[in-house]
Amino acid sequence: MSCEDRLSSLAEVAGARDYLAQAVTLAGAVPAGAADPARWVRIGVLGAGAMGRGIAMAFAQTGRSVVLADPSAQSLDAARAHLAGLAARARKKGTLDEAGEAALMARFAFVPGVEGFAGCDLVVEAVPEILGLKQHVMAQIEGVVGPQALICTNTSTLDMDAIGSALADPSRFIGTHFFIPAQVNRLLEVIPAQATSAQTLADVLALTRALGKQAVVAANGDGFIGNRLFDRFHQEAMYLVEEGAWPEDVDAALEAWGMAIGPFRALDLVGNDIPWGVRVQRAERPVPPHQPRVGDALCEAGLYGQKTGRGWYLYDEATPKGRPYEEARALILRESQALGITRRTICPAEIVGRCVVALIVEGLAMLREGRAARASDIDMVYVTGYGFPAAKAGPMRLADELGLTEVLDLARHYGQISGRSQTVWALTEAAQ
Repeated sequence: MSCEDRLSSLAEVAGARDYLAQAVTLAGAVPAGAADPARWVRIGVLGAGAMGRGIAMAFAQTGRSVVLADPSAQSLDAARAHLAGLAARARKKGTLDEAGEAALMARFAFVPGVEGFAGCDLVVEAVPEILGLKQHVMAQIEGVVGPQALICTNTSTLDMDAIGSALADPSRFIGTHFFIPAQVNRLLEVIPAQATSAQTLADVLALTRALGKQAVVAANGDGFIGNRLFDRFHQEAMYLVEEGAWPEDVDAALEAWGMAIGPFRALDLVGNDIPWGVRVQRAERPVPPHQPRVGDALCEAGLYGQKTGRGWYLYDEATPKGRPYEEARALILRESQALGITRRTICPAEIVGRCVVALIVEGLAMLREGRAARASDIDMVYVTGYGFPAAKAGPMRLADELGLTEVLDLARHYGQISGRSQTVWALTEAAQ
């Protein structure tokens, strides 16, 4: 049986549960000398969008008071309603009684500006992924909070050192990358900047544990661990679509293999415009990286996903979970033609193989670059935060199971047959 066939048919990796439990312990270890997390009782969150609301609830449901700030009164009203809905849902499920629901909502304060952060012990900014904006709000926050307060950014891709450069005291600055929905998803990437003190790192790791999160320390670098992997994963999915697969083919193959959600359903859920914005910024680099074209074309047409009712799928009352539709298909066909690609039928085994091997190759590159401390950190991140099947233990452990030499041979094979993604697959050599 070929490596591709073994990969696509593998049900589980022996010892996966124990391996992942140990990975969580290693990744989230709290250094000696960390402060008692009970000292952080008043938390500020800047940005009342989906991520900011989730972060606010993640802190409030552990008994901390939260100041949620946003200059938009409409966003604050929507956040208040959303949080009240989460609290009401918890009461209906029986995890809160009526008094507990009222107490939870009483922990929130909603304010229009950063001035409300005075007296906060820790502030997390969750504003859009625009470097200049994040630098601007960092300086504003520092001008309001006390000298002992920690200042955190929820950036998912941007340069930590560049963001922290806006602070007079960057030693208390650190990245805390939550995952949607932040009040539920247990993964939290902790990213120290070059100037972040060892004490700040230790304290945030202790606080992460107190929040019931699974921490992993990631090195500063584009996408850190999780989004760098996810970016490569959905890149390969888009290359497959440019070459002949349909989004529903890719999602169906990967979900049947065990992924909690296929890449295109995930992109529509998150919003296609978010990774598009990152790709646009990357394209402005002196040497732009190779990137698929079809995702940009989708966004240029305003097809952002569930938020607009159309993305890779169409969302309406009849099919709230999405369905294929002609506009997206026509757009995909136009892009394939513009790229000079003769579309072909792509089987599920190749879909699974290319997307999963892409994760493995990217993980190997990260280890070589020192972006992750250990292979098990990469596995923990992708299982916990991105829906990789726990029974298969994670992309790096899976590579060990299949045989790394065979996996890299398969990667070279995909480089030969995939055309548009051949430039990316050339990175296989650098990953060894």
